[in-house]
This record gives sequence, C-alpha cells and structure tokens, in this order.
Amino acid sequence: MHPPSPMVGRAAELALLRARVDAAGRGEGGAVLVTGEAGIGKSRLVAEATARAAAAGRTVLVGCAVDGGGTFRAVAEALAGPLRVLRDPAPPLRAALARLVPGWASGPVEWEPQVDPAVLLGEAVLALLHGAGPGCVLVLEDLHWADVDTLRLAGYLARAVPAAGVLLLLTARDDGLPAPELARLTADPGVRTVPLHRLEPASVAALAASRRGGAALPAPALRALVARADGLPLLVEELAEDGGPDVPPSLAALVAARLAALGPAERAVVTAAAVAGDPDVPVLAAVTGTADAAVVAALRAATERGLLRPEPGGLRWRHALTREAVLAGLLAPERALLAARTAEVLEARGSADDHALAADLHLVAGRPDRAADAFLGLARADTARGALHSAVALLSRAAATGRRPVAVAVERVGVLSRLGRVVEARAVGSAALRDGTVTGDDHAELCLLLARAAVGAGEWAAAEEYVARAGRPADPRSLVLRADAAYGAGDAGRSTGLAAAAVHAAETALAARPGSAQAAATLCEALGVAARRAMVDDLDRASMLLRRAVQIAGEHGLAPWEVEALFHLGAAELMAGDPVAPSLAAARELGSRTGALLPAVQARLLSAEAALHVDGPRAGLPRAREAGEEAGRLGLTRLQAMAELVSAGLAALADEPLQAGALLAAARGRAAVPREVETLHPMVDGLTALLDHDLPRAARSVDAGVSALMPHGSAASTGFFGLWILLRTLVADRDAEARAALRAHHAVVTRVNRAGLTYAEAVVAGREGRADDAVRLFAGADAALARLPWWNRLLRSLVLEAAVADGWGDPVPLLRADLAEHERAGADKLARTCRDLLRRAGSPTRRRGATHVPAALRARGVTSREVDVLALVAGGLSNAEVADRLFVSPRTVETHVAHLLAKTGAADRTQLRAWVGPARPG
Repeated sequence: MHPPSPMVGRAAELALLRARVDAAGRGEGGAVLVTGEAGIGKSRLVAEATARAAAAGRTVLVGCAVDGGGTFRAVAEALAGPLRVLRDPAPPLRAALARLVPGWASGPVEWEPQVDPAVLLGEAVLALLHGAGPGCVLVLEDLHWADVDTLRLAGYLARAVPAAGVLLLLTARDDGLPAPELARLTADPGVRTVPLHRLEPASVAALAASRRGGAALPAPALRALVARADGLPLLVEELAEDGGPDVPPSLAALVAARLAALGPAERAVVTAAAVAGDPDVPVLAAVTGTADAAVVAALRAATERGLLRPEPGGLRWRHALTREAVLAGLLAPERALLAARTAEVLEARGSADDHALAADLHLVAGRPDRAADAFLGLARADTARGALHSAVALLSRAAATGRRPVAVAVERVGVLSRLGRVVEARAVGSAALRDGTVTGDDHAELCLLLARAAVGAGEWAAAEEYVARAGRPADPRSLVLRADAAYGAGDAGRSTGLAAAAVHAAETALAARPGSAQAAATLCEALGVAARRAMVDDLDRASMLLRRAVQIAGEHGLAPWEVEALFHLGAAELMAGDPVAPSLAAARELGSRTGALLPAVQARLLSAEAALHVDGPRAGLPRAREAGEEAGRLGLTRLQAMAELVSAGLAALADEPLQAGALLAAARGRAAVPREVETLHPMVDGLTALLDHDLPRAARSVDAGVSALMPHGSAASTGFFGLWILLRTLVADRDAEARAALRAHHAVVTRVNRAGLTYAEAVVAGREGRADDAVRLFAGADAALARLPWWNRLLRSLVLEAAVADGWGDPVPLLRADLAEHERAGADKLARTCRDLLRRAGSPTRRRGATHVPAALRARGVTSREVDVLALVAGGLSNAEVADRLFVSPRTVETHVAHLLAKTGAADRTQLRAWVGPARPG
C-alpha cells in the first residue's frame, strides 16, 4: 500500500482551512463547508487542515454520515469519545445528549413541544465542545447522506460556533440534487463554502508521479491518464497505481478487476459488505456463514487490493464509488437475497443504526410489510429522542410502502402537530378519517391528535368538533382539550367547568395508574388549564393549582411540565405585585438545566416587565431583547414577536424612539404575528407620547391598543390596563363607563391595574371637589405600588398633575422626591415634567444639566446632561469623580457614558474626546 499522496492543486483551499484552524485557536470560531463531487478530495483536504490543530494539542472530533446510517449518526460518532469520558455531565447536557446515544443517560428523555429539538441538542453539543478545550474542531463528513435532523443541527451549530470559539468543518457532495436542508446550509451566510474542482493536467501529472515513487509517466501514458481520470484525484490515484494506460478505462472495470483477483470466499465477504454498508465482521460472518477469522482475512485481502482502507476504529470503503461499483456488479436476485439475510442479522442485533439499515434492506429484498414496520419503529424511536424532522421523513417512507396506513397516519399527525405543521397534520388525519379504514381506539386517538393540532392553531371550534368525533367524552384528554378550546375562545365560564372536570378525571386516572407518566402529564395539563382560568379572578386559587402541578411534575420526573407550572406561578406572583417573583427565577433555572427552553424564555420576558416596574425601562430592555434573541434562535417566531413588541415599548419609555421603531417593525414583520402584537402595537406610540407628556395623543394610542383586548375573556392581563384607564380619565374627564368596565374585568386581578384604577378614581374625586376622598384613594394606590417604585412614579406623576390643577393633597414633596429619582437615573423627560409641575405648584426648582448642546451633538440625540458628563470624562475624570462633581451616582454616570458612546459612535473614552471641542459652551 502507498503512503498518502501529497496535496496537489489545493494550495489556496488548504491555506484557507489552516487559517480558520489557527483562528479557532485564538477563540474565533466559524463554519466551513467543503463541497465537491465524489472522489474530489474533500476528506483529504479536511484531514490535512485538522492535523494542524491536533499537532497543537487541540481537540479534533470527527464523525461521518453514511448511507442509511440512522439519525444523528455523524454527530454521535464525533462525540462518542467525549461522551465516554464525561461521567457526570451538567444537567443541561444529559437529556439532550442522550438523544445521540440512547441509554447513555439514565431516565427518560423528554423533548419540549414548540421548540425544535435540534436547537436543544445544539445547545448541549456546544456546551460539550466548550468543555473540550479552546480551539476545538468538529468535523462532520459526507452530509449528503445525513438525516434531516443532523442537517438542522449542523445548521444551528454553524450559526452558533463563531461566538463559541469552535471550528465546524463540514463536507458534502454537490454532484446531485441536494436535500433542502443541505441547500439551506450551503446558502447560509455564516457558512464559508469551499468548492473543490477537478485537477488541471499539470496537477494530474504531479499526483500520478507521487503514486509512482516520483517517476513521471511517459507522455502517451500521461495523456491517457488525463483523459480517463478527467481530473478526479481518486481516479488519478487508482489508475496511476494500476499502471497507467494498461488499466481499465472506468472505475467500475477497475473494481471488477480487483474483485476478480480475490478468491471466491473473499469475494462473497466483500459483496456482502457492499450490501451491508460498512465492513462489519460479526454481521458479515453471520450473513456469509463464514468464521470471524476468515472474514478478517477476506477484509485484509480487500484492503491490500485497494477496495477498503483502514481508519481509526475499523475499515471503510476506499471511496463510496468503490462500494457502488461492487453493488453494480451484483445481479438483482443476488442483491435481494443478500439484503434479506443482512436485514435479519441486523434486526437480531438490534441497535438503532442496525434497524435503520435493515429498513432499507427490506425494501431491496422486496419485503414492503417488513420495511413499513421497520420505518414505523424507527420513527417512534426518533420521536421519543426528539428527532422529529427525521421521524417525519421516516413516516413518509413508511407511507410510500403502502402498508400499515392507519398506524402511519396516526404517527404522522402526532409528529407534524408537535412540529407546528398543523395544516399538514390536519390534511393527513382528515384523509385517513375519510377513507374509513381508521376504527376503534385508533380512530379516537387520531381525532384527539387532530384536536390538539387545532388548539395549537387557535382553531377552537375545530378542536371541539374533533373531540366530539373521538367519542371519548370521559377521557381526561378530551376534557383538557375542550377546556383549552373554551379558554382560547374567550368563554371563561364554560372553560372553568370543563377545567374542573378535566382535573377530576385526570386525578381518577392517575389514582388508577399511580406510576403512569402519561396520566401524571395529563393531570399537570389539566391543572394548568384550570389555573389559567382561575387567574382571571382568583390568584390564590390559581397559585394553589400551579403549586400542585409543580409537585406532581417533580414527583413523576416531568421536567417540562414542572417548568411550565413554575412559569405560570411566577406570572401569578407578578400579578399579585411581588417584583421578586421567585418562581420565575426557578422556571428559568430549571428550564435551562433540563432543556425546557420555551417557558424559560417566557420567564425571562416576564422578568423584563418586573424590572420595568421596579427600576425602569433601561433595566427591563436588555432582558426583553435577550428574550427576543433567544426566542429567535429557538425558532419561536410568535414569542419573538411578543418580545420585540415589549422591547419596543420599553425603548419608547427609555427615550430611544429609533430603537423602538425598529423593534416594532421587526415584531409586526414576523410570520404568524400573535393577536397581542396586532392589537397592542399602537401602545408604542402611546408610550412615546406619554414620555413627551402629550397626554391626548398618549390616551388615543393606548386606547387603540388596550381597549381591543377588553372583550376577550382569555386575553393576557397586561399591566397597561391601569395606565389606560388613568389616561382615559385624565383626557376624557371622568369616563365613568370605562372605569366601570375595567372594574368588572379580569385585568383588575393584577395589582398594577387595580392601583391604576384607584389612581383614576382619585382624579375623579379631586375634580368633583371630594378632596378627602381623593387623598385617601391616592394613598391607597400609592401604598399598593410601594414595591414597584418606577411604575409608581410614572403613574403618580399623572395623578399629581391633576392634584396641582384641582388643588387637593400635598403634591410638592412627592414631586421633589420623584424629580430627584428621575435626575439620578438620567430620565430627562420625566424630570422635565416634574419641574414643570413644581413651577405650576408655585415651587420652582433649579434645572440641572442645562448646558447648551451644540448642533452636531443635538443631531445625535445627546442631552444637556450628557454634555456635562462628556466634558468631565474628556478631562480625565473617572466615573466616581464625575459622579461627585455632578451630585449623582456612579451608576448614573456609567449609563450616561454608555449613551454617549452609542450616540457618537465612539469606541472608547479616548475617542469621545474628539467631540469635546464642539461640546464646550460658547
């Protein structure tokens, strides 16, 4: 056997890959996809590049997809080594990584609806790669054979590795129609594609000489080699090695000649290996009836003849084309017989990869029933592992056999629904119901699955219809689905009764089967529906139901349900006025540990609202934006839109109108925009107007948003209802009808909304001359919002304006205290409103930060207070020294400096000095 040939004709490509390897060593990750036809040298190029990383002591992990190799095969192979030594991984990795190697982690593997499992697995793989050391290189080869979920995982990793300092090297053929996921990967702007082309004649000559010990081919032989190899490095090596012009003109003939050089028993082993895929000694021994030692001897002979090549951990075909040439030499009956034997042996051994290959072999052997059963089993296993896209592909293959139509339809509806492909799910299920072949329990199961799909699509009437067709009215799942549909449709009263019945039925089912995870999950779901309904008017009851769901989920190891219940419990805590909301933090922590990322992101978004109420919009905005970015990364488009809407509102309150506009446009441009985004988007303009103290415009915009939610019984109890009624009362002069409507609405279960309503009633009492009532009502609302100081100051300033105008209470001390807080936080517009009110109350105050703002800085939105900070920073003062000069906190100075850097485009404090000249007064 010849040693590896030197790289010929690939200098530029090799230099690029080596540069990316070196960059990864410096913490600059990235993704590179090497493409080209079979035999072009993709693997060889990657091996040359990664040798550089290995020589530097960095971790290089290599996995290869194979034809029919099963789900996540390439990634599982690459990570097999780290998984073996990782005895006790961090909890976030355990469940997700168990999908790569079933049985590696103890306990059941759970996946989370609405979150693509490839994303969850991607996060776990990134954490594992991070632990493999700096500059880690992950190589995934032959992705043209990879399953859909592996390709989605590779796509996610490609977008995430730059920030992780990991280099992802991928290879795939481009000589054929690529799978859609592979095409998306190729088109991804974050993936650098390196196409390999055929060699020029000079490079062919150099490569041929290297295979002949440096001896150049004679001119006639070289011309023949150039013509026959056609620039393909694999054929150049093969043909040059066999003697130039005397070798057969095609690879098929070359392989046939090498097979002919083997003995009959050796040929039998090699042809069986071609049918089986990779050479596997126990499988080949069982298929051919040959002793293991004889199989090994046959494989050695095939290796010496250049049909196979040794690799760490086993043997591989010299190239995929070599195996294909062997298969082409088999008669159809011969191949069918070998396929049948091999499938039986693989199924008896029983690994996931074995079953995947056996399913294809059953088709080759002409056994469609066995193939359908195998595809169904693989799809169910992939569903349990969270490989839902691969499960869909397998079920499509099962359907193509024409066998087991009922079982295939039931599985397809379930998986498509979980992927959010509701239209497809309903089409598949409806077709199965129409043909009349689905009966009994299968019929009921299919109808309930279709009902769940309808709930997911917000089609409440259709959900009720499917539940009725299921004919299982006492089934806890039927009651849960009906309660969910009634709640979604806004029928709060009916939802309450159905939810109570669902809880009772689920409790009975769990009592009959106390160890059943399915029964426990149904009870958790029923408790969740009942709790959401109770939040309308009884937070204490809702919290009790949710705590019970947390307990049951924890007892039965149902982490996603536990996180879900904790999230809703945290929402109830916020509604009750607890700014700490400990259950929200618990939901984020448990969700991050267990991979239940949807409620974890929702909890982060709610924590942004809590931060707004306590510390203001600049505290909440980063959390809301992080939630939106994370939702986008997870493919949760509806939640991403909601997070962007919340972020836009916070940006408006933070006096960042351009940022608010961009975020609102992003939210409204998302696919399948939630009702809340379409309804509440005018709120952003309303909050901008509120900050400018344009109350008529603020009232119109906020009213356009919030009032549309009033009739809907299940609408979220947004904390802006209290602001809405206060603005309407101030602008519409008392507006008793609106206050009465809110008083009867479920939104007042939320403390901030109740307080806003009470503030509005204080305004009305003051206008009617009932000063004592106004003071009393004001004090009650003020006390209710004591733990939410920023939101309290915002609402209170509106009420204090009415107090100044109508002459009740003692607004001046409160206005002075609020002014000090606004100035400390750098909230210039709110501070200006306080100063204006103090002047109207006959107690003017010196305006701080009144320095002239030059036109160049004013055009960039720089405030007078920021000009003061800029002058002192440019003079070399630290934040603490600036704070001491301006009588503010260092944190406030830090905020001003950050704003200056953003508004001027300066990279650091040194560059800020360039703006000092035009900033100086005069």
